[in-house]
This record gives sequence, C-alpha cells and structure tokens, in this order.
Amino acid sequence: MSMNTGAVAPAPPRTRVRRMAIIGGRLEDNNRAVYREMRRMASGRILILPTASSEPVELGEETRAAFASHGFVVDVAPVYAENAAQSAHDPAIVSQVDAFGSIYFTGGDQSNIFNALRQNGCETPLLKAIRKTFRAGGLLAGSSAGAAIMSRAMILGGTSFEAVVHGVTQSPDDPGLLVGEGLGFFPHGLVDQHFIKRGRLARLVVAMAHEGQKRGFGIDENTALFVDGDRARVCGEYGVFFVDLRRADINAAEGRFDELRISYLDDGDAIDLRSFAMSASESKRRVRKSEMAYRAPVRSQRNAFGAYAIYDLIARLVLGEQATYASDSLQAIDPKTGVGARVDLARVRRSTRCLIATPTDGLRMTAINLRASISRQALDPQALAAWEMRSARSFGMDLNERSQLILLGSSPVYMDDTRQSEVVSLIGEGPVGVFAAASAEARRTAEEHIDFFKRNGVEAIDLGVTIDNVEYAERNPDLLDRIASMRNIFLCGGNQIRLVETLLHRGEESAVLCAIATAYAHGAALIASSGAVSALSNVMIAGGSTYEALRYGVASDLGHQGLVIQEGVGLFASGIADQNILTARRLGRLLVACTEEEERFGVGVCEESAVVAAKSGQELTGVGRYGFVTIETEPNRQDVASSRFMARNVRLNMYGPGDCVNLHSGHVARCNPPSEVKGAFDQLIDDLLREGDDLDLVERTGRDPAARHAVKIRLNRDSDLSAFIDIECAREEKD
Repeated sequence: MSMNTGAVAPAPPRTRVRRMAIIGGRLEDNNRAVYREMRRMASGRILILPTASSEPVELGEETRAAFASHGFVVDVAPVYAENAAQSAHDPAIVSQVDAFGSIYFTGGDQSNIFNALRQNGCETPLLKAIRKTFRAGGLLAGSSAGAAIMSRAMILGGTSFEAVVHGVTQSPDDPGLLVGEGLGFFPHGLVDQHFIKRGRLARLVVAMAHEGQKRGFGIDENTALFVDGDRARVCGEYGVFFVDLRRADINAAEGRFDELRISYLDDGDAIDLRSFAMSASESKRRVRKSEMAYRAPVRSQRNAFGAYAIYDLIARLVLGEQATYASDSLQAIDPKTGVGARVDLARVRRSTRCLIATPTDGLRMTAINLRASISRQALDPQALAAWEMRSARSFGMDLNERSQLILLGSSPVYMDDTRQSEVVSLIGEGPVGVFAAASAEARRTAEEHIDFFKRNGVEAIDLGVTIDNVEYAERNPDLLDRIASMRNIFLCGGNQIRLVETLLHRGEESAVLCAIATAYAHGAALIASSGAVSALSNVMIAGGSTYEALRYGVASDLGHQGLVIQEGVGLFASGIADQNILTARRLGRLLVACTEEEERFGVGVCEESAVVAAKSGQELTGVGRYGFVTIETEPNRQDVASSRFMARNVRLNMYGPGDCVNLHSGHVARCNPPSEVKGAFDQLIDDLLREGDDLDLVERTGRDPAARHAVKIRLNRDSDLSAFIDIECAREEKD
C-alpha cells in the first residue's frame, strides 16, 4: 500500500456538530443507504485507517475501492502492524487527517487501534489530529472493531454466556468477559457490534454493569448508528439495541440482572441523545389485530445467545396478542458444567410500544421499552437431563412402546417399486391419514399420496387440513377425534415453514397438533417425508445451503443470505433433522445448524432412505437404499461468536439399512457390512470437502485478499463409516 504524499486539497469548512457513523460490522458494498449518508456527512472525502486488521494492506485496498465506488475521494493511511507506533507520529499522515477531514476505522482487533493511537498512556499526534477534526465537524466512522473503540470503555472479547457465567476476567486465557479502555469519542454509552448476529445482549449488560455505564448501544451487522449532534438515527439491514440500566437491580456476583429496559430500533428510527427519547420512523404503525400472530410462548429450545434468537423472540412479542402473550424467555445451557443462563423479556402495559412496517421485502419492527432480566442458574441433574434429552411434545403422556417416527429423506411417490415396498412395510395396519399442509397444492399432493398407498394395498384418506382452514379444523371435534384415533399419519413434504405455521397456528399448539401428538403417544406411526422431516425437530432448518451456512451463518429469515433457523413442532426430540442430505449436499448446513444452536445431535436422512425413531426418538434404525448420517458436536469445542466460525472435533457416523444406534447410550448394532454404504459416506465427505473448491473458498496462503475468506477443513477418518472433522471459515466479507 502506498500513501498519497502529494498535495491534497483541504477539507471544506465544517460546523462543530459532532458526526459519527458507528457500524456493527460486515458493511456490504451494496449498502447504498449507509454509504450515501457517510458521503453526505463527510462531504465526500474520507481517510481509511486499517489499523485493526491482521491483513491491513488487503483490507485497506478493498475498503478504499468500496468507498471510491460510492463517489468518495478516499485514501488509505498506512498505520498498522509493526509500523503503527512510528506512523502515529508521522507528520505526513497527521496532515492527511487534516486534509481529508473525516476518518474511517476498519474492523479487526480493536486493541490494535487503541495501542497505535495511545502509547505509554499518552495520545499520539495522530489521535490528537483525529480528535481535532472530529471536534471541527468531520465524520468519525468505524465498523466492527472500529465501532468498539468509540465509547469510553471497550469490550475486548468474550461471549454472552461467558459473561453471565464467569463475569469479567483480566486474562484472555481465562473464560469470561474482557473489558478495557476505549477512545471515548461517543460519550452516550457503551458500544458493542455484531450484536444480533452474535447474540451479544448479555455481554453488553455485564460490561455496562462492570463499568458503571447506564446506557448501551448494540449495533448489528451491515447497520449503522449515525450521530449528528444530539440526534442519532439507525440505517441499515437490521437495527440497534438500546439498553437502559437506570432502574436495574443487579447482583453481578450472583449473575442476576433484573429490571433492565431494552429497546430495538430499526432502520429509520431515531433517538435523542439528550433525553434518550426514542421515535419510530414515519413508516411504522401499530400492529393490527389481524396481524397478531402469536398467543403463546415459544416452545423451541433455541440457544438464548444464538444468532438472531433474541431478535426473533422480540418479533414474537411485537406480533403477540398482549392479553394472552406478553412475556417469554430463552435459555442457554452448558451440559458439562451444569450451568445455564436465562433471558426473560416482557411487554409492559402502557409503557412498551410496538410498531411495525410491512414493506414488500418483509416485516420491519420497532420495540421500545421492553422489560428484561438475565440470570445465571445452576441446574439440578433432573433439569439438565431434560435439557439434554430435549423431550418430545407428548403433552404429558407416556409414549406407547409402538410409538415411532419414520423420517423419509425423499418422497416415496417418486421412489422405485423396491423402495416403495420398503416404506409401506414400515406402516402397520391402515388406514393412513394424509396430512398435506406443507404443500402449496395440498389437495393434489394428498391425492398423489393416496394413490401411492392404494397401489401398494394400503387404505389412505385425506385429513383435509391446510394453513387456510386450520382454524375451522380446530372447531371440528369429529375431525380432531378422527386424527387422534389414527394408527398412521403421513406428513407430506413441501415447505416446512408452511407446515409449522399450520400446526403451531398463531404461535401456539393448535388443536390439530394436539390430536396428532395424542395419536403418536397412543402408538401411531408418524411418517414425515422430505421437508416435513425438518419441521418435526424442536429447532427447524427452514432454508439456506451449505455455502450460505458456512459463509454467513444463521439468518433471521429467508430474505437474507444464510442458514434460516426457526421453531419446529418438536415431535422429534433427538436433535436437528434434515433430509435430501446426499444429492442436495446438506451435510455442511446440518453441521452448522447443530453448532450454532448448540444441539448435540443432527440426523441427516438420505434420499430413498428412512430413519425409524423409537424409544422417544433416541433409538434410530436405518431403512432403504443408503440410510442416514449423524452429527455429534461438543459444545465446548465450538466458537460461533467470533468473526470466524469454528467447529472442532465434530463426529460423523453413517448408518446403513438395518443399522441401529441409541443416541442416549451410544450403543450401535450393525446389520450389514460397511461396504454397503461406504460409497454414500465418501460422497457426503467429499462434497463437504469440495465446498471450498466449488465456491472459490479454498484455503489459501500468502497475500491473496481472498485468504481472509478461506474455509479450512481437517478430516480424520477413523473407520469406513466414521470420521472426525474440524471446520474453520471467515464469517465477514469486510469490516
């Protein structure tokens, strides 16, 4: 990188209004709204400091090109790595700050910025120049690490779970939250970034309590908090959490943080930095009664500090019917230590304001003044066992010994005669009730399956329930009794989201779901095909490819790139299930889902194959052409809260037709030689290993800019049908 040492025209005259752009990380090149506002506030001129980055030359050039593409006059100041101490005293670089008048800090390690600009307890000439231009009205902008430095105190590391369980630590080698001194440009509260994507609510609260800060701002990725004098405005893909501890009751030693107030401010929303009064954008309005989608608490067991988990919980409360559903909670558990953390959220009558907008690209929401609490809990053995087993929804009834789930990796309608016969052999005496609610053409799909069963000598009937008529079905006692007395219920494939929204109608267990669960508890076989397989888990994979899962992690909805995780109906309690695992190359996304959601097990069903789950779903038997694969994670060996995704020592096992495994005891019974399905297992592994090659994400060395985005996969095959795998990959395209 070369610094422009030629004459640079001075920056235009400015007012003394303080201007800032605090960006939560991963600022995308196509985020025109954020770049446009920065260009306005910076009068089109900006100087980039890639000081935080471990690869400052490459990142500096990428960032320069991005700003230039949006019409900026831009240069990069070479203040980084070994030369940082000297460069911070370089008069030529100091004069650049004066000439450009606005500064942008990239992401990386915030300590690098602090240590470069403050040396031996004193401010360097470069920092003094930055403060001078900032006071004169120049824009001070930063993303990720460049945002973390803005407040007086600075969060240096640690996750939300570590913060609640271990508190603040002084050593990076010890578990806990690391907090240090920031540069104090933003005097209004503590700042944290990657906030929603990395589940950082608790770590911000713990850091605020430790530092005596009453207000905090958590900014999500590809989103900016623009400060213009005494007014701040949100702009971007998601939003900003505002945390208020003025009325909080805190006992940090006990891990108890009560009476917190949190607000979620969306794109276009604003906050007065003198009174801290919040206002929603003009596009927002109150939720109409017809739009109230939830009337009961969430039933999935998502990790409270997982990606978008708190955001999704707030969305439920915003769209909830307050008379019946005004509060909810999530937990995070460490099974090895028996310690858990819990987050409670509640709407406060006549105090909380919930507003929405419904543009064509999806729901936008604002939630002002929710009451929250965060607590640490030591779990007794019974509670811990219940968490680990992830009990199925049986409505308090013991499952009959005959009760079993049959998970089909693909639709039997399109299998050959041999495979169709195998599926039919799994089903006891008819009739089979066909439930086609996952299909966009439910009647046609039901008819196809009824004809399939008829050709194979089994009576089948269309239960006739769809997302459009489920409310009427719930008021039909004859239909509900008929479903509850069925001996076989077939859930057709299709859109798993549509199926879940039918069974968990308006956020609560519908009477139809209760009837299905009753039939299951009384010994009925529940057969799920294709997309319906995913819907049966507590935590459901709702969309996204392996590439999106590795590259972007969890997304909140199908409108954004990434792995979409939502609540499932929970009848399959052994872990996260996925289907079409072989030809759709979904092993990677199942692995990421288990890691991100801290699920110990994942079960991937191959095409033309089935898994028969008995004994509350703990005992799995393979059927069909290939069988199934299991993923087993170790929660303490994963890292999904940093800028890199890392899953270590993940065990993969393949089970062929007739093979049986008990997930609880670990006992395995093999029916056929490994050679029968070794080829399928090899293909699953090879497809995962090739993800990098196919997507230009191969591991690279040297100074290639793409090296920061590498996927690194290390494999240890310990048998023909078993392997251990480590995966590491970058999660940010730029900071």
